Amino acid sequence: MSPLSLRCADSLLTVSPFGGQALSWQVNGEEQLWLSRDADLSGHHPIRGGVPLCFPWFGKAASGPSHGFARTSLWQVIEQLSTPTEARLVLALRDSESTLALWPHHFEATISYTLTPDTLAITLRVTNTDDQPWAFTAALHSYLQAEVATLHLPALSGLPYHDKLENADRLFDDGPDAKLPPIPVDAIVPGLAQLALRQGDTSLQIHNRGHDATVVWNPGPAHGIGDVHFGGEQEFICLESALALEPLRLEPGSSHTLAQSLSISG
Repeated sequence: MSPLSLRCADSLLTVSPFGGQALSWQVNGEEQLWLSRDADLSGHHPIRGGVPLCFPWFGKAASGPSHGFARTSLWQVIEQLSTPTEARLVLALRDSESTLALWPHHFEATISYTLTPDTLAITLRVTNTDDQPWAFTAALHSYLQAEVATLHLPALSGLPYHDKLENADRLFDDGPDAKLPPIPVDAIVPGLAQLALRQGDTSLQIHNRGHDATVVWNPGPAHGIGDVHFGGEQEFICLESALALEPLRLEPGSSHTLAQSLSISG
């Protein structure tokens, strides 16, 4: 399945219609997202890396695919434009026989990618087109390039989080020598909206909105995940804008927007 490309100045974004998923974002030739060398790009299985879209549920469900069906559905392009200062791509997903078999609700979802020379803004808008209320969870499951051996996220220092690996509530380590986060990690950090990921001489500024938590994830070296290439877990950290604490209820005709902005600074 052929990917779509957006360019603005020296910023280049690649998006797959399968899953409506960003695969690559390069700024001045430097890759900001992580995509496994063993990722399945055939359009039959979830794509490991980039920014998978988790909807209408985040995590595992009693029935249905992990993280919902949005990341394995074909999204339709509804807008694509480019100006000297901005490029924009919008894709849509609506309920169908296959989605109703997994989740019996009518909906419309759009994913918008807005590219400027140093910023990528990702916006997932979900609308209830049913005649009954329903609830959902979701996430922008961003895989970001990072050297895990030297990873340090000061914004996490001392914060409370829910450790999904141990099903326990904990605090991140504090202090100047704290290694943040410890790997492997699967942490739901309530309310955290802004943090920075420093790589070499540049910093990636992350701003989440419409979320109830930032999820921090890396499976560690003993992950056993078949489509993570050998050693790949040392190359990324997932810092996700998520509705993960409680399902969000939407009334008929109502919408909610979940967003993440990624900005490069020197």
